[in-house]
Amino acid sequence: RRGGVPGGGRSGLWAAGCHGALGGGDGPNAKALSVAPARHNDGAKMALRSDDALYDTIDGGGGIMNRSVQMPAFGGTLAPAEVRALVRHIRHLCRCAGPAWSRDGGR
Repeated sequence: RRGGVPGGGRSGLWAAGCHGALGGGDGPNAKALSVAPARHNDGAKMALRSDDALYDTIDGGGGIMNRSVQMPAFGGTLAPAEVRALVRHIRHLCRCAGPAWSRDGGR
């Protein structure tokens, strides 16, 4: 555990506010949102999203990926390495990999 969130570190704490500490979309801020946060622990749904799509959503916010505009962009706050670590954390939570077509084998 780092920063109070298993494997999530500082960036995981920010995600936990909406997505929940275990990725269930049940964080303390979730009730106030008009669109439910993604459930990062839902392996079936998260397996449909490529790592690049997850990275872009975290970096640029939900609006650029046709998702909720309430998902803020963290690219100005988190370093690229922190965004990549958060993508790995999401993969840990869902116990899944992205679609086969999106895997490059270099990670």
